[in-house]
Amino acid sequence: MSAPSIVSHSIIIHAPADKVWEVLSKTKYIRQWDEVPEDFEEETVALGSVIEWIGYSKMTVTVFEPPHLLKFGLYLPKVALAPEAYDVSYAYELKAGQGETILLITIGDFSPLPKAEEYHQASVEFAETSARKIKELSESL
Repeated sequence: MSAPSIVSHSIIIHAPADKVWEVLSKTKYIRQWDEVPEDFEEETVALGSVIEWIGYSKMTVTVFEPPHLLKFGLYLPKVALAPEAYDVSYAYELKAGQGETILLITIGDFSPLPKAEEYHQASVEFAETSARKIKELSESL
């Protein structure tokens, strides 16, 4: 069994956790830091929300604990593994401080997947880019 392939990235945001949570959970903001299919019409994601790119991937909200933890489970229909054979998630954890919030993004575990290194590298770039945009949006609310 290979070592876990997990991406972690944190950033300090000079905004209260409820503002950061708004940017993480409202679709109008999610569209500014992540891709969302045009046909996704929910105003806010919630427990059980499904964002699907038909034939490519599906993200389901598996944990929704405002304003502390938002977690999406990833399903990849083109991967030749049963969904229970891998557990890839995107987790956004907020820790409130004095006038600031620490956002921790954790993505993975890619190790069971074919091309795990490609997924890992793309996720490093996604975490860094999305964290900067989430920070910018949250601090401007």
